[in-house]
Amino acid sequence: MASRRGMMRTATTLAIYVELARGSSESMAAQLARQLRQAVLDGRLPPDTRLPSSRTLAELLKVSRPVVQEAYRILEAGDLVESRRRSGTYVRRARPEKAAGEPGGGMPPADRARRTTLVDLSPDQPSGEDFPVPVWRAAWRRAAHRIPGAVEIPGETVLRRAVAAHLRAVRGLEADPENVLITTGVRQSLDLVAAVAIQPGTVAAVEDPCLPTVIRLLRQHDVTTVPVPVDADGALVETVPRTVGAVVVRPSHQMPLGVELSLSRRRALVELSAARGALIVEDDRDHDFSETIRPQSLWDLSRDRTDDVVYVGCLCRLLPDVVCTGYILARGRRLRQLAEHLSLRQSGTVAVAQRAVAEMLASAETRVRVDRLRHAYQAKRQLVVDTLARHPAVERLSGAQSGSHVYVELRPEVHVDHVIRAFETKGIVAPATARYEWSGLVPARNGFLISHNHLTEAVLSRALGKMSRCLDHLVPCPC
Repeated sequence: MASRRGMMRTATTLAIYVELARGSSESMAAQLARQLRQAVLDGRLPPDTRLPSSRTLAELLKVSRPVVQEAYRILEAGDLVESRRRSGTYVRRARPEKAAGEPGGGMPPADRARRTTLVDLSPDQPSGEDFPVPVWRAAWRRAAHRIPGAVEIPGETVLRRAVAAHLRAVRGLEADPENVLITTGVRQSLDLVAAVAIQPGTVAAVEDPCLPTVIRLLRQHDVTTVPVPVDADGALVETVPRTVGAVVVRPSHQMPLGVELSLSRRRALVELSAARGALIVEDDRDHDFSETIRPQSLWDLSRDRTDDVVYVGCLCRLLPDVVCTGYILARGRRLRQLAEHLSLRQSGTVAVAQRAVAEMLASAETRVRVDRLRHAYQAKRQLVVDTLARHPAVERLSGAQSGSHVYVELRPEVHVDHVIRAFETKGIVAPATARYEWSGLVPARNGFLISHNHLTEAVLSRALGKMSRCLDHLVPCPC
């Protein structure tokens, strides 16, 4: 009872200083995440504070519950909060801003409160850029015309068809609707695969560095993780131990290094799966907006070879944050295994949402928007290249051909911690690679990320100009 009273006091405190501006171009979930993030950095929410449930906070803030859930997901992706099994969501004990280059690390609270953030370059931030709201509204009207029923498992047929068609058109996959399972996002997809297709005690090989959420999800299901180093051609498949029962990779645009897994290594990974019966999880969430011709996916390469390759992705770049839709492609026994355990427990309202997503995905406006965003992303990546590629402090850039972020590796004499602190003084958040290095067994990298999908070209250009000037002061004198 005392714990519940404390959580309610926390919720009431949050409600006092959180002000969500309706009608803003920034999504409500992003606004809430930003304000909660500032509360953590200012010390108003100290480490180990238990956050209120999404239902409680939604009621106090007079917003929908999915808005709060998405805000919590954004904070967890940024390592500010953590979900503890059967306990709730807590502010992390280790203050991530000091280790990962978040604003305010090493600064007194008063200084942090005075400093304003120009731009946050952390990855996986929501973006509503150029979103066709009238088309979205029309899709909902058409979807709601039919009386809602229980959601179909493994997903509404019309949405499975639309996802398969989208993957064939945009990614060139040999995707059939019967191979598609619909989820609520990549997080649920990976959680389902870890819970169902990977047995507890299994050894899983995972890229190092990678997203911290991937490691946490696997370990929550008692999966032992071993690191796979990454070089310019992607994961070093030859280093995968013979004892592994699963391999998790992000081959199209590795997070955070941005490199692409070479075709020869993709083939080697499929051979490994076929020979050992190891499950391969292909995380391809950043595939939509590439300007380049991509190597065949692991999913296509494994056709007629093995059922032990599953492909996961999402539509988060195309849809509002609160209706993010994920999917899994699977075959044979893996498909049956996952479909049997996929219980979304969703109401008829969600069935309507799935039909609305299908309407939106199949529309001509979405196809035009994909092309428009593809060109916009390429222009932003080119801005990064033009500003930093030849800077004396920069060793190399990677990920500048595709995806929604670029990795900047610094020369050995320019230490990333000094760079991050210099950026902070200008109000710029650029996460260091240390945030994603999880094993301690792979040599640390001296670099940081620039995520651009959520920024306008004007904002990105101004931020890059300030970053370049910061780097100017950190390059050692050649004399």
